[in-house]
Amino acid sequence: MAAFPPPVLVFDGSDPTGAAGLQGAALTLAAQGCLPLSVATAVYCGDTRGLEHVYELDAEWVAEQARPLLEDIPVAALLVGDPGCPDSVGVIAEIAADYSAPLVFAPGNLRDSPDPDEADDLVVASIELLLPQTTVVVVDGTVAMRIVAAGDEDGDCGSAQEAARLLLSCGAECVLLAEGRDAAMQSSDLLIGRDGVIRKDPRPRPEMRVSGSLSVLAAALAAGLARGLDCARAVGEAHRYMAGALAAAVRPGMGAAQADRVAAMRRGS
Repeated sequence: MAAFPPPVLVFDGSDPTGAAGLQGAALTLAAQGCLPLSVATAVYCGDTRGLEHVYELDAEWVAEQARPLLEDIPVAALLVGDPGCPDSVGVIAEIAADYSAPLVFAPGNLRDSPDPDEADDLVVASIELLLPQTTVVVVDGTVAMRIVAAGDEDGDCGSAQEAARLLLSCGAECVLLAEGRDAAMQSSDLLIGRDGVIRKDPRPRPEMRVSGSLSVLAAALAAGLARGLDCARAVGEAHRYMAGALAAAVRPGMGAAQADRVAAMRRGS
């Protein structure tokens, strides 16, 4: 008998503000009727004004968190945000290969390391090991082009859509180009497959700066896939959910606002 609510296993950093990371994904997944399971890959230190420090966890710790869960609970989808370190990418890729569940990869801003080579190593490991296991990459255009540039010195490209096509050639089934920081680059969020654009959704325009909107979209997409929706429909429902969460955004501290992931639940109560 199928489990309900469908479990979704999240690999991500621990964000103390709840704007993104494991905490943000858990809120979104619960609001979307899923059971959030979590594996920490890193611990963040910061507040709503910004990130101050990141402590990556050893790959062995990542594996030791994930394997018992997977042996106990049949997951319906995997969601990967910040994979932590290159060795952890390998652990996550092995798990994805062992379990036939859709995988959403949302690398966010690909946080910088003091050592540029270490930052590039994380990107290269993700390209070589994780993208071939990925159902949908959720990424903004700027980061998509950075991934391509870091993965191949000759792979620089002039547009986000060209970068998306290169990510598809690395093995991802689909790329969702979303949340572009430069509105002039792209006015809509695009789901792109190997045959071209699958669907286009207008980008929400919140009245204030909202942190973590990309992670909201990725978690809602993972929830849709876990519930058995096809990719295009899951993206459409995730986009509608994100628009509502952004419209109800709140500013809990002195920095950026946060999406209200449970606003729809409160309205329905």
